Amino acid sequence: TLSISLGDGLCEWTIPNDVNQTAEVFSTLLAGFPGSGKRTAFMQLEGMTELRAGDDYNLNPDSVGKKFAFMKTNYPQHEGIWSYGKKMNQVILLVRNPRWTLPSYQHLLHEIEYSVNWETSYANRLNVYTMRPPIEDWIVWREIRFDAEIKKWGWFIDYWMEAGLCRDIFTNELTTPEHFERLIQPVMYAQAELMAGQEELGNDVQPHIDGHCVHDMKSCKPVAIASYERIIDAQTGPKEVERFAAAIEGKIGLEVIEPSARECVWRELIINNKGNTNTFRDRDGNGPSEDQYNFTLEQLQKIQDELYRLMNKYSSDTWTLDPIAQDLVAYLAGYIEENELEILSMN
Repeated sequence: TLSISLGDGLCEWTIPNDVNQTAEVFSTLLAGFPGSGKRTAFMQLEGMTELRAGDDYNLNPDSVGKKFAFMKTNYPQHEGIWSYGKKMNQVILLVRNPRWTLPSYQHLLHEIEYSVNWETSYANRLNVYTMRPPIEDWIVWREIRFDAEIKKWGWFIDYWMEAGLCRDIFTNELTTPEHFERLIQPVMYAQAELMAGQEELGNDVQPHIDGHCVHDMKSCKPVAIASYERIIDAQTGPKEVERFAAAIEGKIGLEVIEPSARECVWRELIINNKGNTNTFRDRDGNGPSEDQYNFTLEQLQKIQDELYRLMNKYSSDTWTLDPIAQDLVAYLAGYIEENELEILSMN
């Protein structure tokens, strides 16, 4: 049974189940940088269809080898892997202001003990969304990782928006498939090695699309984009998750709850905290509040620089007729405005 519509805009949330493993299903990949709130987003997809989502690291005990209607991924960021082969049919891109994405990413790493392997991640999977680290731990991580991670955040968006075009993280220039493979490794290469490797390629690099986006999916270009901030906001949430419904409605093997009940599903998950897994609210009360995880003024300006780079790129003539790009530009403009207020408060 589906999350049940009771009529008059009322509903009853039900626990999602596995998709029929012997039937054809049109599957959707939910791509987002670590810390973007993919769990909150995929729970909306589950709530509208009553079908369980998977993750690229197969951290659910019974998920290995299974077919899923929805799969969340961090790929090509090094915390993600393309483990789903040819099973995905389309992409939805989730974005969040990097000013909040990066602290949330660090919280996740703290919860899984800074894992660099499947075994450690699996052993700590139930800790996810249960705590926030000491501020001192955040500062240490921030000072070591910030410069690389803010560049990776923008590179991640470029990868999906450009349908898997291989670019360098640090220069945003085109790169080779061989160098791209080095960029997505978790611990093998130091930043200096990667930067030197790109420099050695020179200026005559031809465009290459990641092989996964050629051989494993019809296209890696997102069919929809959504903002984490707008999903959880009481004023914009129901309308924002309609983007998900529009992307999956009418697809093979999927039954989407009727439109009149979708706002109720959103409310049950976001306002009434239904669901069968922890989300962002479950960190509250176990560690410092989120607003205590800050950046230096210089770091905030680098965040703004990356946001402006992307906003200028995707508002250029090349992209003006692309509705996904224009939605992205609107999100980026909002992030810039929000961050500017914080910068002004620090001056």
